[in-house]
Amino acid sequence: MNKIFYNLGKFTYRFRFLVIGIWLLGLLASLPVIPHIMDPFNSSGFENFKSSSFAADKLLFKNMDYQKNKILILFKRKTSLGQKTFYQRVDVALKRLNKIKHDLKVIKVIKADSVLAAVVFKDNFDLKTADIAAVKTAIRTPRGIEVYYGGEDVFVESVNQQTEIDLFRADMIAAPISVITLLVVFGSLLAAVIPMLLGGFCALMMFAILNHLTHFMSLSIFTINIALLLGLCLSLDYALFIISRFREELVKKHENIEETIAVTMQTAGKAVFFSGLAVFASLSALLIFPINILVSVGVGGLCAVFLAVIAAITLLPAILSVLKSQINWGSIFKVEFNKHRFWHKWATVVTKQPWLFATLGLTILICLAWPLKNLEIGISDFRILPKQSSGRAFFNAFLTDFTESDLVPITLIIKSKTSILERNNIKRATILVDKIQHLKNVARVDSYLSVLPYKTPLGYPKEVQTILDTSVGANIAVMQVISKYPSYAKETSALVDTLRNLKQDGLSIYISGVPAANADVLQGIKSNIKPAVYLIMAVTFVVLMILLRSLFLPLKAIVMNVLSLAATYGVLVYVFQQGHLAGWLNFEAQGSLDISMIVIIFCALFGFSMDYEVFLLSRIQESYGQSKDNRLSIIYGIAHSSRIITSAALIVIVLCGSFLVADVLMVKAFGLGIAAAIFIDAFIIRALLVPAIMSITGAINWYLPGIIAKVIPNSGNNL
Repeated sequence: MNKIFYNLGKFTYRFRFLVIGIWLLGLLASLPVIPHIMDPFNSSGFENFKSSSFAADKLLFKNMDYQKNKILILFKRKTSLGQKTFYQRVDVALKRLNKIKHDLKVIKVIKADSVLAAVVFKDNFDLKTADIAAVKTAIRTPRGIEVYYGGEDVFVESVNQQTEIDLFRADMIAAPISVITLLVVFGSLLAAVIPMLLGGFCALMMFAILNHLTHFMSLSIFTINIALLLGLCLSLDYALFIISRFREELVKKHENIEETIAVTMQTAGKAVFFSGLAVFASLSALLIFPINILVSVGVGGLCAVFLAVIAAITLLPAILSVLKSQINWGSIFKVEFNKHRFWHKWATVVTKQPWLFATLGLTILICLAWPLKNLEIGISDFRILPKQSSGRAFFNAFLTDFTESDLVPITLIIKSKTSILERNNIKRATILVDKIQHLKNVARVDSYLSVLPYKTPLGYPKEVQTILDTSVGANIAVMQVISKYPSYAKETSALVDTLRNLKQDGLSIYISGVPAANADVLQGIKSNIKPAVYLIMAVTFVVLMILLRSLFLPLKAIVMNVLSLAATYGVLVYVFQQGHLAGWLNFEAQGSLDISMIVIIFCALFGFSMDYEVFLLSRIQESYGQSKDNRLSIIYGIAHSSRIITSAALIVIVLCGSFLVADVLMVKAFGLGIAAAIFIDAFIIRALLVPAIMSITGAINWYLPGIIAKVIPNSGNNL
């Protein structure tokens, strides 16, 4: 396998200009989509597409015209405005909606100081940003009235807009700090800039690929932020490892640059490939879940990893082939690659007293993981935006006159074999509603049945007909069941289960709505978590066993990852569930951790940690293959890799930490989660536990039964 990467290095050197040209063409092809990056991302992603609630929604959209697209408009009366004038001005504003090109209906809920208008569009088209803007333009803001806009489509638009702002703010923080860190690592301007350019290349091409994929699948609004963070971190890590090794090989003065590139790819290039393979496998586990947000992040993450690895083993060596020794251009200070005094001394101390340092490392991890015992699992809602943000304005105003359950009721769909308005079906529906109203957790039921008595010889009044048009089809009807408790409460989940078990002769009953969808998302994740974990661990074990030719080291890596995850989750529980630092980080604690975020961090961390595992253990293995001395090999590996690993970790921590300025809680939590995980992995796992445990286990580290050694491919020792 060494020969494959050695030859790849020679190939990229000989065809360096062609390789660079192909990447430039890819970059140019990506540029047209950049101004419209967020437009196609039109779903929050909290849906289980194998669930009964998802099937119920499809049934509803197929059989009824006015269901899929809805914009809520909340009019709030200022104290200086009379009530009668307030209602008149609201009516005038709503009449202006007739100018919009789409066919729509307006349903009003009138209160003393507010009017809630639900604007429901006909046909099941995808509501665009321009459509939302058209509604806002038509309504304008009447004098003496405050106007707020809500609904899922408006919420998605708010998150998309906030995402663009968050990305810009994060870049403004991360870019200069990353460049400074790279300058300290490399000591030269050009070597520091190239990893940033490589990351930018990969990010732009990833945006284009994901943009095209949205034509074939629905991707969550959280895809871009998380995939971008993964892509940038991996691109910078891989560039750091390869450039560092290239500069080391330059010092050795090989016979020519072609040989220098080939040896760099034979060592660091191969390590990058195996690291990327492990990350790719870990993120692939997200595709097992039938949950849109997890599949979306999985697809985005796989694109990011693929581009980061391919760029690192093709574009980067091609650039280095052109630059040659000019990689050191703009030298600020000299970096001695062959001197590793601090890390050599540190590794010597740790390996002399391994039990002490192993105990210290485990104690730190247990302390960090301690809050995990209070873990509560849930699903994110509108509170992922800060209270003071413009995206939260509608929700804040809504809750002054209504309850949260009014905004996200349980949707109950009934279907009959004959007309739903036939006398017998009305009687059956009435019996069903009466059953539901007597359930202990039900506040009320809003149904079409309440308006049927208003029929006159001339038909139904306009307002009543609007309600029927939006809630009744040929043989189908929709009702809203309002819980006494919030959508995330256990009582509401229990109510969803009760409603799903209801039976009524002559009617088929389907349950949907946010509470039902949330319950299905939780169930979808819980039922698929074991296969995903087994897949990640199995692939991680096999990849590391092939690379390191050891049974123990892959097992040790998995155990270390589990400990690191426990500590990371403990930090997240302490900060985001329990609300510590909420004021400093500008968020509202939800009292739980989003279950999808827990899964994403699990998969991402298993992949990320493989970066440092591969680069550290490959250096240790390199020395062990020559000396057969376990302790000296550990010291050599720590001394020759820790400076680069800690530098890479610092850059990743800065990149992830910059996302703490985001207003979207999901992104903020992911940023802190990965930053904490990388800190724990680089400074506690790699610096303390790995050398200590490997010193204790001795020759067991390199044990591989002969029968397995004959079966698995030999990756070579020269890493």
